Amino acid sequence: MKKTISTFLFLQFVGIMTFAQWVSSESGTNQDFWAISIGTDQVAYAGGGPWQFTSSCVISKTVDGGQTWEAQNPASFNSCIFGVNALNADTVYAVGCNATYYYGLILRSFDGGQNWTTKNISNTYGFYCVEFPSETIGYTCGWNGRIYKTEDAGENWNSLASGSSQVFRRMCFVDENLGFAACGTDHASTNKIYKTIDGNSWSLIKNFGSNFIIGGIHFFDENTGVVVGTNGSKAVIKRTTDAGENWEDVLEGNYSFVLECLSFDGGIGWAAGKYGSNNGIFRTEDGGQTWELHFSGLTGTPYSILKKDTTSFIAGTSGMIMKFTESPIVDVDPQKVKGSMIYPNPANKSIFLDLISFPNAGSYDIKNYRGTLVRSGVVPSQQKINIEVGDWS
Repeated sequence: MKKTISTFLFLQFVGIMTFAQWVSSESGTNQDFWAISIGTDQVAYAGGGPWQFTSSCVISKTVDGGQTWEAQNPASFNSCIFGVNALNADTVYAVGCNATYYYGLILRSFDGGQNWTTKNISNTYGFYCVEFPSETIGYTCGWNGRIYKTEDAGENWNSLASGSSQVFRRMCFVDENLGFAACGTDHASTNKIYKTIDGNSWSLIKNFGSNFIIGGIHFFDENTGVVVGTNGSKAVIKRTTDAGENWEDVLEGNYSFVLECLSFDGGIGWAAGKYGSNNGIFRTEDGGQTWELHFSGLTGTPYSILKKDTTSFIAGTSGMIMKFTESPIVDVDPQKVKGSMIYPNPANKSIFLDLISFPNAGSYDIKNYRGTLVRSGVVPSQQKINIEVGDWS
């Protein structure tokens, strides 16, 4: 028996996300950037300099959300900044190398970069990153297996027993005590992950061997983490849910470049890399379980990417800084389906619902003439839905 589908059928549309783009900024310098950090929605800092140490380091600052940047040279000696951490608009830490003596360099400012205090650490060639899980407790790591900790907002730094003599290049902290650091024989061979649960002692939890080089690392908690990098020929993203014992490859596709950096804000994350003309920024919205290529127009090699709230920045070689702003969700009012969109009508077993007139539809709810929900789902890309109606009443 054929059924006539009532035109009292309604299609409900949910909010949809409008699209945004990565936009280039004039950074105020052509020096290479190795790190970027967001203090507020308007204030951010990028640090860098020549890795050959032929001049002094550079730190660029924006106070208008990345529209304009002003570069400064906080050190008068040959140096380079490899890590930056802005706790707010005024408090910012930067670490790197003092090439005059090849000491570890730590810079600190409490007034938005107007004045900097300098600390030199003599038993390491330099530091690669700096993390502050709280206002007073921070960590930095670098050459010679060195990991340092401060408990007084950078006034004093104490060496920790890392358990390694290799180069620590990446670091992340879940809280003041739980942290992870990645190291290797040099900065380009990072393949091991160390862990601390007390903020002091460290132990090796994973050695990837020569099959994987780490470019970025992030842990959400003690068990769940993501690393990005390369297997030597293509981009690779791995994810663990058992504290790093086992890792699953979660990036689909064959992308011929090295992923150099990673950032998460909640479940949304970015990973980026470049090799020659091949490059890309990948995005996840489910905590790193799945990834999609989001952008492939990078002008330089990206070495740092960061997301905070609705703002994301990426920084890299030759003064490259790009910004991405999350677009707002647009609510679409529910709309009644026209009878002409439903065919065949009457129908025996199934109907087609043609939504070509609603290209921005996100999902749908279908109710019968009594107001009872009989079908719901996500609108497919072809905007045409096949619906079984045999059991409708």
